[in-house]
Amino acid sequence: MPNPYRITLSEMLKKQGRSFEDMVSAVMFGDENATALCEEQCEVEPDGTCPHGCPSFMRAAGII
Repeated sequence: MPNPYRITLSEMLKKQGRSFEDMVSAVMFGDENATALCEEQCEVEPDGTCPHGCPSFMRAAGII
């Protein structure tokens, strides 16, 4: 059964209103947590998953 909270990377970027490159830079070189691919827009560690079981966008993209 698919996770009802999980969204696509494109959906997450649209909700955030930022580019993928901007978000990666903010996590890697700034002090932001990664956003999970979650309908609830959970913040997680770059290599983590949220309480709903959704991975960070960086983990899902294969960066980490």
